[in-house]
Amino acid sequence: MKILKNIPIPLKNERHSKFFSLLKMEIGDCVEFTNKRELNSASTFMLSKSFKVRQKTMSKRTEPYLARMWRVE
Repeated sequence: MKILKNIPIPLKNERHSKFFSLLKMEIGDCVEFTNKRELNSASTFMLSKSFKVRQKTMSKRTEPYLARMWRVE
């Protein structure tokens, strides 16, 4: 075993979230989702980071699921 000194403790890395790239969205940008659970997870992630978002389901019941989420602030 080797003792190491002066190695900084890593900060909590939020890059583990697959939605981390959404933080780069600018106001007015839109993302499409084909899965309702993913839309809800992404929306919750953005709201937890103090972003304001709007979402709209675009598909009807007979079509495959399609929804969009916009960053509004």
